[in-house]
Amino acid sequence: MRLSKHLASATQIDRKLPRLRKAAHSLALSAPAVGWIKALRQSLGLTTAALGRRLKVRQQSADELESSERAGTITINSLRRAAAALDADFVYAIVPRKSLRSAIATRARELARERVTPIAHTMRLEAQGLSDKQIADQIEELAHDLERHPRDLWR
Repeated sequence: MRLSKHLASATQIDRKLPRLRKAAHSLALSAPAVGWIKALRQSLGLTTAALGRRLKVRQQSADELESSERAGTITINSLRRAAAALDADFVYAIVPRKSLRSAIATRARELARERVTPIAHTMRLEAQGLSDKQIADQIEELAHDLERHPRDLWR
C-alpha cells in the first residue's frame, strides 16, 4: 500500500524526531540568559558599537537587537543577520512534541467518533441500532479514510 504524500512526509519527520528532540533539549539547556547574540558578542570581545558596524547599523540598533532577542520579539531575519555578523550559523526548528503520524491518527479518530456517534444514536432511536463493535469498526474505517485526507482533519 502506497502512503499518501502527507503521510510519507510525516513519517520522514517522525524518523528525525529523536535527534531533533535531543538537539532541542541540549540547546534549551545551554541557552545563555543574556541571549545568544550578546553572549557571542561578549565572548568575541566585541562592543555593541563594533557589532553595529558589522551589521551596518547604529550602536543603539545593535543594543535594541540584543534586547529584542531577550524579550523574544526578534525576527528570524534579524537573527540571521546577527549570526552572519558574528560569523555564526543560525539554526531554526519547530520540533513536534509527539510523532506527526500519532497526531494525525489521534485527530482522525476524534473526528470519526464525532461523526459516527450521533448517527449511531439516531439509528438506535429508530430501532436500527448497530452493535458497539459495529460502531467501533465504523469509527476505525472512517478514521483510516480521514488520515488520507489531511484537509478534512483540521477544519
